[in-house]
Amino acid sequence: MVRRRFLLCAAVSAAVLVAVVVLTGEPDVPVGALPVRPAIAGSLRLEPPLPKAGQEVVVHATLVADRPIALRALTVRAQDAGGAAHPFPEIGDQRLDTSPREITLRQAFPAAGVYTYYLAYRLDGDWVSLGPWETVTVR
Repeated sequence: MVRRRFLLCAAVSAAVLVAVVVLTGEPDVPVGALPVRPAIAGSLRLEPPLPKAGQEVVVHATLVADRPIALRALTVRAQDAGGAAHPFPEIGDQRLDTSPREITLRQAFPAAGVYTYYLAYRLDGDWVSLGPWETVTVR
């Protein structure tokens, strides 16, 4: 009888403790606030890797964000050795989250030379450049 009463008291105490922890809503591990600007990571893969002038180039951009986010626009910006811009067409209203997503952009480089290219996206009204900056030699 005493043992049964002891077990009942222990079970009730444990249930009360669990209820208090659950009802307070506190996370088990404290989580800091996310930064104001989301973190976006990406990689670019160019096909073909050594294009000819005028040949269509396909850029495969693999993107991931630290939280769900809607980008107003996304593009790959490119410039030649003289600094002239040759941006890929913009893609509007892209949604990213914590799962990797591949986006494909297409364009032809107009002339032979070395081009630098990188990913850029627009949040609100501001464009953000996302490195790394990569180069391609167009034959």
